[in-house]
Amino acid sequence: MASEAGRTAILIIDMQNDFCSREGAMAGLGFDTSRNRVVAGRLPAFVEAAGDLGALVVWVRQAGREELVSPARRERARAMNRGTMEVAAAGSWGADLAEGLSPQPGEPVVDKTRYSAFVGTPLHNLLRAQGRDRLVVCGTAANVCVDSTIRDAYMADYTVTMASDLVGWTRPGLAASSIKNLQFYFCDVEDSASILSRWAR
Repeated sequence: MASEAGRTAILIIDMQNDFCSREGAMAGLGFDTSRNRVVAGRLPAFVEAAGDLGALVVWVRQAGREELVSPARRERARAMNRGTMEVAAAGSWGADLAEGLSPQPGEPVVDKTRYSAFVGTPLHNLLRAQGRDRLVVCGTAANVCVDSTIRDAYMADYTVTMASDLVGWTRPGLAASSIKNLQFYFCDVEDSASILSRWAR
C-alpha cells in the first residue's frame, strides 16, 4: 500500500503575479498582497521536500477567458467594480506564476476559469489516474479559490488538509472566518512542517 505522501497531491492554487506581485492586478486594485508573497517564498522548499517523499505536486492557475465569462460572472464583476478580464487573464503576465515559482518536470499544471480547481478542468481525472485520494491545499485566496477548491474536494470524497502557513489572502478578516469554517466542516488544518514530519515517519 502506498505511503500517505504517495497517496497525496499538493494543490498549489493561484500563486500568480496578479495575486502576489506588487505590480499585479490585485495590488493595483488596492489590496494588500504581502501575505501571498510570504507564501510564495515558503513554497519552493515545501514543494521540493514533499515531492522527494512521493507527493504529486499540481500547479493550478486562474486563466480567465472572455468567451467563458457567464452573465452571472459579469454581474458579479460589476458589483465588485472590476472588469471580467482584469485579473489573471489567460496568456497575460498577471496569469504567470509568481517570481520564484516554477513547475518541475513531471509536475502537472491545470488552468481553471472558475474559483474551484475542479470546475471545468481535468483535475479529478488527473488525481484518480495518479492514485491520489488525499490532498494538501496551498495558495490563495483562503476565502475564495482555496475555499471553493477544498469544498469541492471534500464533496468528491478526498481527504483534505489545508497547509496553514502556505495559504494566502488579501482580505485577512474574511480569510480567518473562512479557515475556521473550513476546519470545522471540510478539512484538517496543519502547518507544512508538521505535514512533512508526519510523512517522513
